[in-house]
Amino acid sequence: MAVINHAKREINAKLVIYGPPACGKGALLTYIHQRIKPSLCGPLKTMDAGADSLLFFDYVPFESSSLNGYRVRFHLYTLTGPVANPGTWKMTLKGVDGVALVTGDDQESADEALHILRTMLSGYGKQLEGVPRFWLSSADSHEQSRGLTTCFDAEHRSHYEVATGAGVLPSLAQLSQEVLQRLRDEFEVAPACCQPSQPAAADAGYSPDQLPMAVDHGGGTRVNSSGGTTIEVPLVLGEGEQARRYNLTLTIRLQELGGSSP
Repeated sequence: MAVINHAKREINAKLVIYGPPACGKGALLTYIHQRIKPSLCGPLKTMDAGADSLLFFDYVPFESSSLNGYRVRFHLYTLTGPVANPGTWKMTLKGVDGVALVTGDDQESADEALHILRTMLSGYGKQLEGVPRFWLSSADSHEQSRGLTTCFDAEHRSHYEVATGAGVLPSLAQLSQEVLQRLRDEFEVAPACCQPSQPAAADAGYSPDQLPMAVDHGGGTRVNSSGGTTIEVPLVLGEGEQARRYNLTLTIRLQELGGSSP
C-alpha cells in the first residue's frame, strides 16, 4: 500500500517484477533503468536479502504523476538469480501496488509462477485480479494456459523481445497509469495541517522491501466556534485497500435555560 509523505508532498508506490527463475527479471529491470531519464530516477541498487539478491530503484512515472499536488514516485523491485528462500519473495510483495509477471518459453514454469503469485498475495488478503497487473512474455506466442489468459486479458499482456527490450516500456507505462488511476480512486490526500507528516522512507530507516507498506492516515480534530460550535473529526473506516477517509461533523448549539445559577 502506498506511503504518503506529507513533508515532501510525495506518494510512494511499490511495483514488483515477478516471475520464475531464469526468465530475465534482473536484465529487464536493468533495461528499464537505463531507458528512464536520469533526472527522473534514482540509482540502481542491489541489496542482500538473506541468501537472495534484491534489485531495485525508484523513479517518477512517464505520465503526469501529480495527485492533488502530491508527486507520485514508484519504487520498482525484483529478485535476481535462484531464490533460495520463497519467503523473500513474499516479503518483497508485501504492500505491492502493481505487479508485472514475466515469463519465458516454459509454460509449466509460467503456470507455477502464477499459482505461487496468487498464493503469496492471498496471504496478504489480496486477489491478483484486484491488483494493477501486466503479463510480459518472451515466448513467440501467447498460446498459454487458461489460467494466465483468464487473469491477463489481451489489454494486460504483451510479448517483449529479450534482445532489444521492445515492448517493455509501453507495458510498464500502462501498468504505471493503472496504479496512478487506482491511487486517484482510493486516496484523497488530506491537507498537511490536518495530518502529521511522515518521514521519508530512508529517514525512517525502512529497508527497501518494507518501503511502501502503510498509509499515514492522520488524525486530530478541528473546532469552529463562529455561529455555533462545529467539531470535525477525521475518521478512517476499513482496513488495507478498503480504507476510506471521512469527516465526522458534529454541530453543537447552546440553549439558555430559564432561571439563574446560585
